Amino acid sequence: MSEAAVVVDNLWKYFGASGLLARWAKKVPALQGIDFTLERGELAALVGESGSGKTTLGRCLLGLVPFEEGRVTVNGFDMKALKGREEKKFRMTAQMVFQNPYASLNPAFKVRDALVEAVKTHFPQATRQHAREEVEKLARLVQLPSQRLDEFPTSLSGGEKRRVVFARALATRPSFVVTDEPVSGLDQPIQTQLLDLLRQIHERQKSTMIFISHDLRLVKFLATRVLVLLHGRIVEDAPASSFFREGPGHPYSKELLKSAYDPRPNLTIQNHRKAPERWKTGCSFRHRCQVGGRGNSLCADEIPMLVEVSPGHRIACHLCSPCHE
Repeated sequence: MSEAAVVVDNLWKYFGASGLLARWAKKVPALQGIDFTLERGELAALVGESGSGKTTLGRCLLGLVPFEEGRVTVNGFDMKALKGREEKKFRMTAQMVFQNPYASLNPAFKVRDALVEAVKTHFPQATRQHAREEVEKLARLVQLPSQRLDEFPTSLSGGEKRRVVFARALATRPSFVVTDEPVSGLDQPIQTQLLDLLRQIHERQKSTMIFISHDLRLVKFLATRVLVLLHGRIVEDAPASSFFREGPGHPYSKELLKSAYDPRPNLTIQNHRKAPERWKTGCSFRHRCQVGGRGNSLCADEIPMLVEVSPGHRIACHLCSPCHE
């Protein structure tokens, strides 16, 4: 088997106050013991409610934020050892598509000029003419009409802005891409077009991709693997085919899937936000669990570990019977 594209081993990330308050403020665990591997060419989705740690995990995978414990290796690069030339080499192989295209596009630059600069930044030996030719190729790849390259970002539609952001991320020809809610806030037809575009890019580039989303309907359309996060922990890791065909195994995953497809607008998973230190022991979903976690001493006292219940399918739940056969 070829070397894995992404290896995450016992990753812990904390957030806390900075400056004068840092000495006394408690550190809050944003990611807790994250552990998974992605093979080259996989398209995995990170799903979960707001605050589950999806974006933080994506940024840790790209070395954009530091982490305190564990190890992350992407394309053979150790994220804790990234600096100097090694970091520059890594940035050529991995890119992130950020959630807000409006904040990531400079309104003072026309699209063509911004993309030319992106190409020149990563390939300084390229002539400006060659960079312009590369921009035309990128525009065709993301299905952006050539004439739109000569517009300012403020003149573009929401869908066109996303295509420009895709093009800029692909300028380095990366083998690993993290996309953070890349179609959020768009109308459903535009979402479908962009998801289809992402799938085409993934297949054509043969890249490894992580798709961050809170909407399992979009995940079903695109992903080959699903990782469900809850309070900074992976509670389920499954092939997308079995996750959607046979159904998920974790009670939280089941509620996520149910709420995504139920037409009733008021159907949501019961919210039960507690201070993070309350989850140092036991299952963090127990107070919302409909299976019986609230009154189960095991759920209250022990944090459930990920257990493989079938090939490639792991679940962290004390009440999932295959986990304890």
